[in-house]
Amino acid sequence: MEKNKSKVIIVGSMAFDNIKTHKSSVKNVLGGSASYSSIAASFFAKPKVIAVVGSDFTKKHIKPFHDRGVDTSGIEVRDGKTFTWAAEYDKDFKNATTISTDLNVFADFAPALKPADTQPEALFLANISPKLQLDVLKQVKKPRLIACDTMNLWIKNNKAQLLKLLKSIDIVFVNEAESRQLTGIYNLIKAGKAILKMGPKVVVIKLGPNGALLLTKDAMFQVPPFLIEEPVDTTGAGDSFGGGFVGYLASVKNWNNIKHIKKALAYGTVLASFAIESFSIKKLAQVKPQDIKKRFEIYSKSCRF
Repeated sequence: MEKNKSKVIIVGSMAFDNIKTHKSSVKNVLGGSASYSSIAASFFAKPKVIAVVGSDFTKKHIKPFHDRGVDTSGIEVRDGKTFTWAAEYDKDFKNATTISTDLNVFADFAPALKPADTQPEALFLANISPKLQLDVLKQVKKPRLIACDTMNLWIKNNKAQLLKLLKSIDIVFVNEAESRQLTGIYNLIKAGKAILKMGPKVVVIKLGPNGALLLTKDAMFQVPPFLIEEPVDTTGAGDSFGGGFVGYLASVKNWNNIKHIKKALAYGTVLASFAIESFSIKKLAQVKPQDIKKRFEIYSKSCRF
């Protein structure tokens, strides 16, 4: 951790979130797929964020990324307001009801990579439309590792583009509902195997409070969550998981070794556990490498018999 700083390009959203839970609520806190995933990846690699924000996105909002060594030079600042999302969670955090989504400057986002960014070690296409993900994919030159995340909206409205994307990537992250929506198959193991046939080498099905299920053509296993007694906000847990997963694999030579993939699952799980202990990226950005190491050791022991 922190030694091999392989370059990882992360393309996604940076946003302001308004979150309400059964215990508390916050307004205009930093969120977005690129925010969580880049902070998580920074513990293993050198992430550079490609995103767009409004003129209301200040130096105060950039500081946590600089403090973690995240390259923010790919963040485009436009006149207008930053993408804003508002949601309310149920008591057990299993479901978030979206109250409003204001795309603002994100509505016209067209990620353009600089020449120096076209040959990263790894590319993480975080949760944005498959069209934008495909546009970015055309701009890079054979990264060792390409991963993507998606969501129910894109599966519903942009399935053809998503299927095209899946033919060209190594790892895809979906949750259980998305895996069923994408394949039409309820059984998660069968759904995962069906997604493998669509192109990716690794399928990770995020199971929320039940951990994650991973499938390759030669292996299949499920890991439990790292148990947190009092989660504060589960927004960004999946993005933190993905960022930690990709960041760790980018830091090793043979990322497709199953031992490394299993370890990436564990690190992704640990990073997600920190993310849910606060609103926004607050806890995740304050974590120290030794905190991750300690929690990783606890988690590893809990998975042994």
